[in-house]
Amino acid sequence: MKRTLAALMAALMLMTFLPLASPPARAAGVTFDVHCSFDPAEPAYVGETIQWWISNVSGGSGFYECYLEVWKNGEFFEGVSSYAMYYMFASPGKYKVKARVKDLGDGGREYSQFSDEITVKASPNRITKVEPLGPTSLRITWNKVPGTREYYLLRSTDMRNWEDIKTTTGTAFSNTYLKAGTRYFYKVSYERDGVFNFPESPVVSGVPMAKTRITSITSPSARRIRMTWAKAAGASGYQVAMATSPTGNYKTVRIVTGGTTAIFSGVRSGSALFFKVRPYRRVYSTTYWGQYSAYRSVRVK
Repeated sequence: MKRTLAALMAALMLMTFLPLASPPARAAGVTFDVHCSFDPAEPAYVGETIQWWISNVSGGSGFYECYLEVWKNGEFFEGVSSYAMYYMFASPGKYKVKARVKDLGDGGREYSQFSDEITVKASPNRITKVEPLGPTSLRITWNKVPGTREYYLLRSTDMRNWEDIKTTTGTAFSNTYLKAGTRYFYKVSYERDGVFNFPESPVVSGVPMAKTRITSITSPSARRIRMTWAKAAGASGYQVAMATSPTGNYKTVRIVTGGTTAIFSGVRSGSALFFKVRPYRRVYSTTYWGQYSAYRSVRVK
């Protein structure tokens, strides 16, 4: 509601002040102005809604019919019979409006002019990462949209009911007091000067879960390793990764479900090995990963 009122107020202010900003069409008989709510010197983005309108129509008989046509990449795209129109950019391109005014008292004689052209680009509005910080928190990060005044982060657990959870000028937020193991959906919208709606990013999801730690790792007998780790709240299983040095290339060697122990046999004697463990949560067909534990090492008997 706050954003809707702000947009309406912005529109009213533009209707009050902008008629002086554009030079009028000086056609014989009828003159008028055509306006755009967006600065043509700045790029617009897919998903943004822009307003065009005609004002200060004068001359001729005083009886007019107005049309606004959207042109894309130099060709007619679509139009309406109206003094004003809102248009949402659905794809990249170069857009402008042709304003047409007919003098109905002069046999329908028509006067027209084009607005300035606006370049529309693919929106950079994307959530780039949702990562668990612990059993009850997630950190959400998104791209910066040039010229943005504020971002609005929305959250849902069912993809139907959304709530605004944060208004910020930054591009990241740590969402706390969540429930471990529960899937949360996020999307972010933004507000820019001259834009009357709030384009939303694609939806991204995440699951809060605790970080585990390796509690024991031994070589109880020749060519054998036994390791255990702490249970992580929110996890449905664990991924065990191994390397031959602390900073080496860790590769997955075991996926464990329903337990916190892994036993390896047939390992080369005398070798020093390093292990990490991270939790995961499986929700339907999607796997959500937690953070890796600190490494622990063992020398095989």
